[in-house]
Amino acid sequence: MSDSNDMRELLRKMRNANNNKIDNNNLLVEYENDKKDLSVRDMLKITRNKKLNEDTLGSKKTTSLDQKREEEKFLNYFKDNQVNVEFIDLEVFDNGVFWGGTIDGEVQWVYKVTPDEETSGVEINYLEGFDSSDPENNDIVKKLEAYYDEFFKYWRDNEIQQ
Repeated sequence: MSDSNDMRELLRKMRNANNNKIDNNNLLVEYENDKKDLSVRDMLKITRNKKLNEDTLGSKKTTSLDQKREEEKFLNYFKDNQVNVEFIDLEVFDNGVFWGGTIDGEVQWVYKVTPDEETSGVEINYLEGFDSSDPENNDIVKKLEAYYDEFFKYWRDNEIQQ
C-alpha cells in the first residue's frame, strides 16, 4: 500500500474512532461491547503510522514556552466563542509537529505539520453531545480549520526540516 493510501486509511480510522480502541501496539481494535471515545493522545498515536513515527520524525524539541505561546494564540483566536479548551502537549520534532485538544468536551482536534503536505492536516473528531445544527458549533469547527493554516505556516516555516 502506498504512503498516501496508508494515511487515508489512518484518517478513516480516526474518523471512526468513536467505535474503536487502541491496543498496546497502538493499533485500532474494534470492541463490540466496550466502546469509548478516544482521547486526543490516542488520536495522535493513530496518526503516527510507519511513515510518521518518532524514529523518522527526529528528536523531540518542545519547550514550555512553545506550548504556552500556542495556547495563548489559540485562545485569542477563539475569544469570541467563550469555549473551554483542554490542550494536549505540543510535540515538535525535526520533521513533524503534532498538537491538539478538546473544546467544550464535544470536539477533539489534532493539527499535524510534516514536510509532506499530503500527510499534514487537521483532524476533527465529534464527541457525544456535539450538535451539528448549532451555528456556534459550526463556527467553532470552521475556526479550527482556519486556525490550522496559521499553525501550519508558522511551524512549517520555523521548525520543519524540508
